[in-house]
Amino acid sequence: MRTGKRTRIRILAAVVPALLASLVALPPVHGSDFIDPSLTTIVRPRTAALGGPYSTWDEGIATLFANPAGFALSEQEFQITELSTWVSGPVFSLSSAIAEALDGDPEDVLTTPEVTDLTRNLYTRVGLTGPVALGFVGDGIGFGVFSDGGLGIETVSGRTLEISAEERMLALGGVGFPMPLPRGTPGRLYGGVLMKGFMHGRTSFREDLLDIPDLIDDADFGRFTDEPFVLTTGVGFDLGMRYDRSDRLAYAVSAQNVLAPAVETSYETLDAFLDGENATDRERLWAPLELNLGVRYRPEAPERLSGVSRATLYFDYRDAVDFLVRPDETDNIALKPALGVEVVMLRVLAVRAGFARGLPAAGFGIDAGPVEVNTAVFGSELSGEPGLRSVFNAMLGVRVRL
Repeated sequence: MRTGKRTRIRILAAVVPALLASLVALPPVHGSDFIDPSLTTIVRPRTAALGGPYSTWDEGIATLFANPAGFALSEQEFQITELSTWVSGPVFSLSSAIAEALDGDPEDVLTTPEVTDLTRNLYTRVGLTGPVALGFVGDGIGFGVFSDGGLGIETVSGRTLEISAEERMLALGGVGFPMPLPRGTPGRLYGGVLMKGFMHGRTSFREDLLDIPDLIDDADFGRFTDEPFVLTTGVGFDLGMRYDRSDRLAYAVSAQNVLAPAVETSYETLDAFLDGENATDRERLWAPLELNLGVRYRPEAPERLSGVSRATLYFDYRDAVDFLVRPDETDNIALKPALGVEVVMLRVLAVRAGFARGLPAAGFGIDAGPVEVNTAVFGSELSGEPGLRSVFNAMLGVRVRL
């Protein structure tokens, strides 16, 4: 048997048992027993511009949301804070229509064909990540505490819109470590484990589209406190493995939300929660396991000729076992591949592009030492089918690190 084939067999012999253990540990659940997996991660502009965090990521704070095996390779990074603002969907078009309605007849403005088309299947969000965004990665460990929140408007049916407000805290911590390989096997193997916990609160109310201008004019957003409030809390584990065939080529697998129970607690109103009143309902749920497979390739960059100090190509196949974990909510296979490229020029400017969930992404970053600025424009597919409910997003973030 050739050496290359023996090597592949040995790697599979190390990886497959870990993956099978993750799947065997899954509880028997149905689609309605799951929370939104996005509650267990944070969207950041650097990785968003590439199409999301990749399982072969091993650079700084973003490794917390990618693969804990990357802790064993990441250089030290201590982030003090990060502030990112983001918008999703036709925020500016909707704002313009409402502003026009405030100055004129709301019914005449909000029942035009343009506005009707805009709100037929509306999904729009504005939000802020931070200022709590403290984290450290390096020397084989990683930990962090993050906060984010936002406001959203979504079509429920006809002209009825749901207006929501939410806030979240997320804490993560884990280790990455080298793993032994059989003697004579080229490359290096790493493993990692991460534990996380989160707390997410959401309140919402419904309003007719024609009543939105009056709501804004009266500044009646205090009614959020008189509406039902849902608090979701949960914990979970991430597992990861990574095989570096060489300095340029790496393979990885990450299992996110392994054994991740959650509790969804409902209160009559937000005021009732703040006053310590008893909950009206409590339900035990799970964050669904997501298994991601990835490859990273870093070609040699001819810096002296082009000014390019580094170029990196990423590829992931995401949520590979959703047909086993949640067969009632399986995504179309076309939404699973993700491809990203990052080119760093003069060690300061990074240009990024990606393709994930059937939609493009792009952005750039400026690294000024302790301060880094990142931007991203990217698509999100909210349904399980390509192009059925696509939303585009924009992010701008500034982070401070030591």
